[in-house]
Amino acid sequence: MVIRPPLHSDIETLVDLGAQLHQESAYSFLPYDRHKVRAFIGAYVEDRDTRCALVADDGGELIGVIGGALIEYYFCNEQLVSDEILFVRRDHRNGMAAIALIRGLQKWAIARGARELCLSISSNVNQEITGKLFERLGFERMGGIFKMRLEGG
Repeated sequence: MVIRPPLHSDIETLVDLGAQLHQESAYSFLPYDRHKVRAFIGAYVEDRDTRCALVADDGGELIGVIGGALIEYYFCNEQLVSDEILFVRRDHRNGMAAIALIRGLQKWAIARGARELCLSISSNVNQEITGKLFERLGFERMGGIFKMRLEGG
């Protein structure tokens, strides 16, 4: 398995992986806009200064992806990296792909001078297992995410 930045030729496969994530996530009640996701991934492929996307390539087959953005804290000029997506195909979740992807994003964040790397589990996919993985990798659990679906919204 190789961890690498995505190529333009990977975009359609990543759109498909995004559909898999969407289908099993807390967001499945919302529509999945392949065009919007394609543009989102394209922005990651084009902007490698403030966005980091990495894929787990297992012999030419993409089995996972992580994406994070370099942003400033709202109260100072220091920077952090916050993830926007972490997904590993269900048939590869017992391997090392997630760890390798997280370590890759961590390395990128350090190279950019970020003060923190923030990972979240907003998709509600395997939240307990994923949280324990994050903790084993040295992340500290901080707070939580609380959601409420709104009628007509």
